[in-house]
Amino acid sequence: MNISFQQTPNYSVGPTKKAIVVLHFTLGSYGGAVSWLSNANRPNRSSSHFVIGRKPGEIVQLVKITDIAWHAGVISNPNDRAKKVMLKNLDGSWVNPNQYTIGIELAAGYDVDQDGVVESNENDITEWQYDQLIELIKSFSNNPETAFVLDPKNIIIHGDITDYKEKPENVRNEVIKKLFTQSVPNREVIKAQIINLLNQL
Repeated sequence: MNISFQQTPNYSVGPTKKAIVVLHFTLGSYGGAVSWLSNANRPNRSSSHFVIGRKPGEIVQLVKITDIAWHAGVISNPNDRAKKVMLKNLDGSWVNPNQYTIGIELAAGYDVDQDGVVESNENDITEWQYDQLIELIKSFSNNPETAFVLDPKNIIIHGDITDYKEKPENVRNEVIKKLFTQSVPNREVIKAQIINLLNQL
């Protein structure tokens, strides 16, 4: 993948090995999101490791994988999906998720054609975004700098950790589908492979 690196000042130095991917949705343009996440002169400074825009070429890394992006540090009534992967301290409190998660922002929810209305298709994730996201997530499982294992439970959305944040289940579901079902051979393919194998014995 061809991903440019543009260091944001909004981060903490690692090293920490990340095991979970957290999906975010910008409710704004790619350029606006990159600018916002790179702005140190605002309250509630935030960032993410990656931002993926709606058009080819719109992808950037803002924080090294081993460093800590400030994208999911506030915990509010996490749901069961999040609780299955969230870590706890010895005293039973939650470990700050930023310590062990990779934050990915997907640009959506803005007036792409600038006609004054945000249409339903402008809230959707584009195929370019899905393709880049899938490739990116796959790369984490082969990266010795992470502890990420390619498993559906290790891909969550911000709203799983923080209940008042965005909850686009359809996007996560599509990511899971593309990652884990399209590459699974159907029964006839498996049957043909077995017959072929038996014929070789």
